[in-house]
Amino acid sequence: MATIELNDPFTGEWTCFLETAHAYDETTDIDDNMCDDIIYKKINNKYYRRILVDDTVNVKWFGAKGDGETDDTQAIKNAIRSSHSVRLDPGQYIINSTIQIPMEFSGLSISGSGSDIWDKNSTILTTKNSNTLFKGVAGLNTFKISNLIFDGKHNSNATTSGTIAMDFTEGGGLILDRVAVKNFSEYGLYSKRGLLRIENCYFRDNKVGAQIYSDSSISNSEFAAGDIPLRLVAGGNRLVNVWCNSGKISCLDIEPLDTNTGHQNTSITNLYIGEVDSPTEAYAIRIRGNDIKRVQQVQISNSFFVHAAGNSINGLVYADKADEIILNGINVLGRGLYSTASDYTSHFIKGINSNRITISSSVINGINKNAIYQGSNCYDWEIFNNLFNNCGDHIAVNDEGANIYVAETLGRTSVIGNKFLVASGSSVPYAAYVSSIDSLNWDNNFISYPNAIIVKDPTYTGSSENNFSGSFYRNGNDFKTINKAALTASYFDHGFVRPNKNLKHAQFFYDNNLRKPIWYDGLDSTWKDSTGTVV
Repeated sequence: MATIELNDPFTGEWTCFLETAHAYDETTDIDDNMCDDIIYKKINNKYYRRILVDDTVNVKWFGAKGDGETDDTQAIKNAIRSSHSVRLDPGQYIINSTIQIPMEFSGLSISGSGSDIWDKNSTILTTKNSNTLFKGVAGLNTFKISNLIFDGKHNSNATTSGTIAMDFTEGGGLILDRVAVKNFSEYGLYSKRGLLRIENCYFRDNKVGAQIYSDSSISNSEFAAGDIPLRLVAGGNRLVNVWCNSGKISCLDIEPLDTNTGHQNTSITNLYIGEVDSPTEAYAIRIRGNDIKRVQQVQISNSFFVHAAGNSINGLVYADKADEIILNGINVLGRGLYSTASDYTSHFIKGINSNRITISSSVINGINKNAIYQGSNCYDWEIFNNLFNNCGDHIAVNDEGANIYVAETLGRTSVIGNKFLVASGSSVPYAAYVSSIDSLNWDNNFISYPNAIIVKDPTYTGSSENNFSGSFYRNGNDFKTINKAALTASYFDHGFVRPNKNLKHAQFFYDNNLRKPIWYDGLDSTWKDSTGTVV
């Protein structure tokens, strides 16, 4: 069939049209009502359709200016209603009323020319009003937005800002790639549908950067500033190579949307968590269930948690009504000796009403109070193979200096294979505080502290022999105590002398004189070496 070349009245570009009686689906017949002089034309009683590259239309064909002054809302709406993918050239496009993304747009895309916030050749969607820019409708599924910027303020001096950049209360399967979202007064992205795919994106200075529902993935993206940079409100999500930092309330919230929403099975790897900009105690990650739906099965691994900026009081992880939370391979940097009374790191993790929490293979530096706080109604925590370095120091007083604090009488806490070090010379820090000796399984831990107390049980404070001073243990079922006078702080860096009080069967020590480990045989009240020879 014949083709003709016509000059576009909006862009000035020359465009080819194909003579045909059929629409793009090759089954629908073109009629006069379809002829919009943009996609379809009627010339000399013949029908023509525009030849589209990648089945994509340009919003400027529909009259959009992209000049930062003209309201381009209707032009963009018309482009989307064409049921083709939409392209936006470099420029600033004003959207002063909400654009609905219809179900018919499923499988299509909206793409700009760049999302670099410092590049004038990027594509910016913005508003001069307090409105939502894009809103998905029921039935919309799997469409893509890429290479553009959503900016809630049309200039830096604007006194009003858009409320939501993308509202997907309805519509699932959204794909975002190389999208920047900033300056929205409510949400950068609001979602109540699952299966989102977000990669190479940047959210900043929104009240809530992004709210993500279930079974979604986020990779190579950053969420920063505002009140809460990122919220996960349902389970099944996967995050890899994600930055969350500098929120005012928290950096990452993991909590059910409501009492009808489950929240299980979330995996986060290579996460960077920065500080919360708060003068009162705030937590970078909040994992919080409710009375009906608890948060369960969250794993965070191979990640960096940092509290480096001043003038804030931060904890790093807060868990409430949460179970089966695993923190593995976390490198933690608190304020340490740089802390002050108004600027310190309170806890690595604090839990309330949370069970089966595992902290393993992590390096925990400079937490100023209890690094791990296992609070009320918390049971069966596992603390394995971690290094606690200079924790419970500088700010802590009394039992705030316990690196591990177990509030429940029967917390059933296992502390195995950890190392506790203090280099500052402070006499405040010690390894663990337990409400009852029955709450703790302690084995194979290394301690190098100036403080003679290793594990403290306040229920035995009536006797100085029961403060668990200077003790190493092999068998958690036979927890031991040693009088502070029998083993003084001066021996801590050089091994242990043989104690003579409060001994139990299978108690295990390093004898500083013999220079080898020995154990107490409670059956015949003798000390023996590893071969069973009495020493």
